[in-house]
Amino acid sequence: MKKSEVEALSAGLPDALRDKVRLPLVLLRRRELGPGAFTLLGDPNEEYAVSNILGEYNGTLAEFQRSRQSATVFYKPQVSELTRRFHSLVVVGFGLSE
Repeated sequence: MKKSEVEALSAGLPDALRDKVRLPLVLLRRRELGPGAFTLLGDPNEEYAVSNILGEYNGTLAEFQRSRQSATVFYKPQVSELTRRFHSLVVVGFGLSE
């Protein structure tokens, strides 16, 4: 993991979340959700962090947790942006649905 990318990610997060996000960020390709769909492995802290960094969600963590019905789905353009900005912090996995 590159120190500069960790610092850039940290700078984009709210203070309360900086020590709660676990790295690397693991995105799992989910074919059953449609073409180019990914979910983030981890807890709501990581989902909120990625949504916040990508500009997809601008509310608070508490609001995010209340509004969340299921795992957040990220699509290929979002994953591409994330890997472009934080290449050493992101792992993309591919699996088979059951």
